[in-house]
Formats: sequence, structure tokens, C-alpha cells
Amino acid sequence: MKELSFPPDLEWKAATLEDVPAIAEMQRACFDVDGSYIETEDEVAERFESPMVTPASDSLLGFDQDGAVAVSLWSFVIPDPEDTWKVYDDNYVHPDHRTPELVNFAVDWWMQRAIDRVQAHWSMLPITYHQHAYPKQEDHIALIESKGFTPAIYFDELRRDLTVPIPDLSIPEGMHMMPHESLGDEDALALRNGAFRDHRGSQPWTLEMWQSLKTNAFRTEASFALLDGDQPVAYTVCHAYPHDAAVRGYTEGWIMGVGTARSHRGRGLASVLICESMKVFAAEGLQYATLEVDSENPTGAAGLYGRLGFEKVRGYVDYTMTVEPEARRAEDG
Repeated sequence: MKELSFPPDLEWKAATLEDVPAIAEMQRACFDVDGSYIETEDEVAERFESPMVTPASDSLLGFDQDGAVAVSLWSFVIPDPEDTWKVYDDNYVHPDHRTPELVNFAVDWWMQRAIDRVQAHWSMLPITYHQHAYPKQEDHIALIESKGFTPAIYFDELRRDLTVPIPDLSIPEGMHMMPHESLGDEDALALRNGAFRDHRGSQPWTLEMWQSLKTNAFRTEASFALLDGDQPVAYTVCHAYPHDAAVRGYTEGWIMGVGTARSHRGRGLASVLICESMKVFAAEGLQYATLEVDSENPTGAAGLYGRLGFEKVRGYVDYTMTVEPEARRAEDG
């Protein structure tokens, strides 16, 4: 295992639920400078239930002399991979503490933690690291590029004004709509995995990962499925985070997942369900519907969302680097 030297002047420990308010406060400071991702306290707390991370071993917080969180590092790994271990970041260094030594340590610890986790399994698969970078994070981008990361996927955050009339779209003949929650988890998972199998960078989810979507933010009444006979063929899964309004300055509902079986694409099914979800949001008085999309999605999703009135509000780049098992062993050796 590669030995890392912990930067001095900070107290280091794994994250606990008691640290959630301090983590959220530190994220807000980063958001103000970087325009990056931001979470409410409820959202930060939800990661303690994620099947991709064990906080006691896969998180690391650095506290300054005043007891505030200066660094928050998390190693998220998708379980049961098919062809590569996919590792995602959720790493923050407070703007007031961004020395070259500390920001470099943050990336190195995150990468090494993934190696340690993977080597606990008998697996010869490579590791693919994913780092999200926003346009204002020029120094961070320079750092990860120096380590070998390259741009892989460009993601857009799209938003739709719910005061604008929402189209009334007809359900195709022979199909019917039902609450998404009425689907069994295994049927819902099979639909999700089938719909995303040909998406860039995607790999099948486990049942535990699918069930982790049903957090406190899950909006049952806004999440739907379409069935062709008794076969599920399209779905939306929606969340809402009421406390976000205090940070963002407006209310919104998130369409967290939308997918259509490959056998039923090109028939407008996703549009039908998205409109139904938006109607629920609008009836509840939310100002916007929001979603995220790969700007070069092979299914043409970006164009679909544009036709429904969604507009880009910001974007980020998914930088990746893949390390083969032989290279990992040589580095650790």
C-alpha cells in the first residue's frame, strides 16, 4: 500500500453523522468560489446510507484549529463491476486552505483509497477514476490533467420554468401509466439497466444501488412508469430537496432518472412521463424542473429536453483516467 504523508496543521478523522452540518457549511464556501456542486445537510446525511461508500473507512475529514472542516474527501466505488471499477469523487478543500500540498494530497488520498478497496476483492479489473470539474476550477483541472486525467463526458444541468404551460401528451394505444413505486424493485432495476446499457460510461447497477435512490427526497407522486401490456418500457424517478431553496434562491423538482427500453425508443415515451412529472411539480408550486444530461447522449436526449422547454444553466466535465492492475501493483510495489 502506498504511504501518504498527512499535511500538518489539520486534525484528520473519518466522517460521522455529527459532522454533517460542518461538511455542508464547507461545501457552501466552495460553491461560492467554484460554482460547483452543493448539497443540503439532508443530502450529505444520505451518503451515509450509500452502498458505494463505508464512511468509517472511505471518508476523510481535515479540521482546522477552529474545529471547522477544511477538507472533505469521499471514495465512492460502484460495487459488482462488469469490466472496470468505477470510482467517483466527492472531494472538497476549503478555499482558505488550498495550498498546493493539500490539494495534491486530497487527490492522492482519494485515488489510493480506491486501490486499497479494490485490492480487498479478488479482481483483476482496471480502475476508472472519475473527477468532476466545473469551468471556474482552473487550478483543479490543471492538477488532475497533470496526473493523467482527460475529458471524457460533458454534462449539462438543464432547467425548465414550470410557469410555462406543460404539453398534454397522449399515452400510446395499448400502454398505460402507473406510479413507479408500483413496479417491483427487480423489474424497475432491469428496466433501468436495459435502458442505460448503451450509454457512454454506464454499467449495470446492483439492486442495492437502485434501492438507494429511494431516500427521503424520493417523490413517489412524481415518479411514473409506462407499461406496454405487462412489460415496463419507460420510467421517471424524481426527487425534491425543499431546503435547497435557501441556497439556490428558488424551488425545484429534480428528474433524477429517465429511461426508455431500447425496444421502445423513438415513440415519445420519455416525453410523456417527463411532462407528467412536471405537472406534479407545478401543482405543488415548485418553480422549476431540473435534470442532468450527457450533452452528447447517443439517444438524443438533449434534443428531447430542449423541445420540452429545458434550457442549460451550467455544465461540468467528467475527467477520467483508467489504471490497469499491473500498473497498480507496480506503483504499490
